[in-house]
Amino acid sequence: MRSVDLFCGAGGLTHGLRQAGWDTAAAVEFDAAACLTYSRNFPEVHLIPGDIRAVDFSEFAYEVDLVAGGPPCQPFSVAGNQRAHDDPRDCIPAFVRAVSEMAPPAFMMENVAGLASRRHALYLEFVLRQLADLGYFVERQIVDAADYGAPQHRRRLIIVGMRESAFIFPEPTHGPGRATPHMSAAMALEGAPEDEPNRAKITYAKRPVMRPSPFAGMLVNGGGRPIDLSQPSQTIPASAGGNRTHIVDVHGELSKYHEYLVAGGSPLQGIVPGVRRLTVRESARLQCFPDEFEFVGPQSSRYRQVGNAVPPVLGRIMGEALRDQLHRKTRRRAG
Repeated sequence: MRSVDLFCGAGGLTHGLRQAGWDTAAAVEFDAAACLTYSRNFPEVHLIPGDIRAVDFSEFAYEVDLVAGGPPCQPFSVAGNQRAHDDPRDCIPAFVRAVSEMAPPAFMMENVAGLASRRHALYLEFVLRQLADLGYFVERQIVDAADYGAPQHRRRLIIVGMRESAFIFPEPTHGPGRATPHMSAAMALEGAPEDEPNRAKITYAKRPVMRPSPFAGMLVNGGGRPIDLSQPSQTIPASAGGNRTHIVDVHGELSKYHEYLVAGGSPLQGIVPGVRRLTVRESARLQCFPDEFEFVGPQSSRYRQVGNAVPPVLGRIMGEALRDQLHRKTRRRAG
């Protein structure tokens, strides 16, 4: 079965769909460094670089089985201004147009959970109506990648459309009350390959922002937070790199510091001893990329490519469900 990967980035979704048995016929990406990474790892895929809004998809009309992709999430992310359709980066209309022009049996769109918030409810309903008007049964669900085996909590809105029946989302497989526990960050990071270190200093915040957990709040300067290695990590952000990168604290220095502050201790100053920030390769581990997957470009770009990606494991799980459900419909027609 053939797919097209829109907003493909480094290729996390392509990699996951490939594991699920999909053959990616073409991919589209605007970021030049991400294009280099994608071509390095998927040289056989026809990559279309540049603005998706300038691409004519009519050559793929009725030639592919799935159109998939994650339009830029910044217009809907709680970390941004949430301007939605007023944000020039909103490429959801381009995704809808691509589905209209290619008319595949199914589509899958991934975005931040914020798109399903009350703030964007009217816009989301407008988009869902547009997709339904193209002849699809449209289903949506917010999923957490950790519930499907990723060592990272990553809540995402998945929208799936199928022409002949409603898509049934696969049941979560990992976590409390399920057969398999969540994968911890420590398990994922064990034995990670050597990589260029992140040299951003980790310094105590002058005015710590306290939370009940040492893994929340703001004990240090910058946007990165210490990772609870016994649990899936926090979401790996596209803004990682420098002091926005999450922190590996093997000896629990920041947990001890949190206890010290809770007990009434005064904030410390200077560099935090015994801690460091995630490398690009470790970030890729938490995003479920295999070690042989190569990221191209400056360190800041590689961090961004990793953080922007769809975890391949999530792409695989959704891709398998789509493949199986489409096959069942095909067999029923044949019968």
